[in-house]
Amino acid sequence: MRLAARTALLLLIAAAGCGGSSTAPSNNNNNNNPPPDNNPPPANTTSISVGNNFFDPTATTVSVGSRITWTWHTCGGDGYGGQTCVAHNILFDDGVASGSQSDGTWSRTFATAGTYKYHCSVHGSSMSGTIVIQ
Repeated sequence: MRLAARTALLLLIAAAGCGGSSTAPSNNNNNNNPPPDNNPPPANTTSISVGNNFFDPTATTVSVGSRITWTWHTCGGDGYGGQTCVAHNILFDDGVASGSQSDGTWSRTFATAGTYKYHCSVHGSSMSGTIVIQ
């Protein structure tokens, strides 16, 4: 019995030690460094998701020479244990197009500054986006 009592006591002590604790970050700034920026500006996006009826994000700003990659996420369950995929494409106002697809990726590199508008030819302006090259 003594062994059982000791084991129970050790388990109780171990459990009490797992109670967790929390420490707030120190606000002391004794070395005159600025506090960390908790809201840094968003990074330039170089990848865009293609979903059913949307591009995400719809507006992207990057520098000249940037490569943007669109990734299709347009397949979903059909309710019967199968999968249904919907084809979409990317058609730029300047005539460059991705071709119709329901999965995979497509990329375009932008060598000239300007604003490039695009849309899905199936959905028109309700599924559109803009790339700004600076």
